[in-house]
Amino acid sequence: MMEVYSFSAKGNRENNEDFILSHQFSPDCLFSLVADGMGGYSYGEIASSLACESIAEYLIANYGKSEIKQLIIDSLNDANKRINEKRQELSSKMGTTIAGIMIEGSIAYIFWVGDVRIFQFRNNEMLFQSEDHSFVNEMKKKGEVSAKEIERYGNIVTRSLSGIPLEVELDIVELPLIPGDLLILCSDGFWQKVNVPSIKNLSVAEIQDHVNKQEDAMDDNYSFTKIIFS
Repeated sequence: MMEVYSFSAKGNRENNEDFILSHQFSPDCLFSLVADGMGGYSYGEIASSLACESIAEYLIANYGKSEIKQLIIDSLNDANKRINEKRQELSSKMGTTIAGIMIEGSIAYIFWVGDVRIFQFRNNEMLFQSEDHSFVNEMKKKGEVSAKEIERYGNIVTRSLSGIPLEVELDIVELPLIPGDLLILCSDGFWQKVNVPSIKNLSVAEIQDHVNKQEDAMDDNYSFTKIIFS
């Protein structure tokens, strides 16, 4: 059994370019997605919603026809293709970062493109955090990065669903689960302002209250999904 709690808000922006979606096939199988439309392009809200809806449609239509990892890869490629078609239709660049979790039995298959983060916690210990596909993260691998560089390059991602063929191998990780494990998905508008480990055990209402108290600091769209495995 799984419990899923989510929320999304526009922060101090005019509109919300994030999109969240969850679907439960059965008591022991579900998937959740969080997408963050790229603000530097047009139609970020279209890209994020199209990506999530395309992936969901593909997973629902094809679940059981191939093994889970291949199913996820095919769903992401299908979403990317549909974003490319929408780009052509609107004659405009568009793109989104995205992360997802698909749970089947006691295994979570997690995947991400960009800097939407995924966390796994067990007994108050963080077992996993996804590695951002970002320019700043690439810089950190090569040495120290200054606060000024983070401010300047912090919004540049190195991977996205933007209609361009995905030439790198997609990151898909299998995480074994036991009852009580927590899985969290959140966009960069959330994790840049909120210390995720510090709020992991709060209810969603308490997390929303925590965020509301620092509303002025939430200068970007933010989305959050928490899955409790039991």
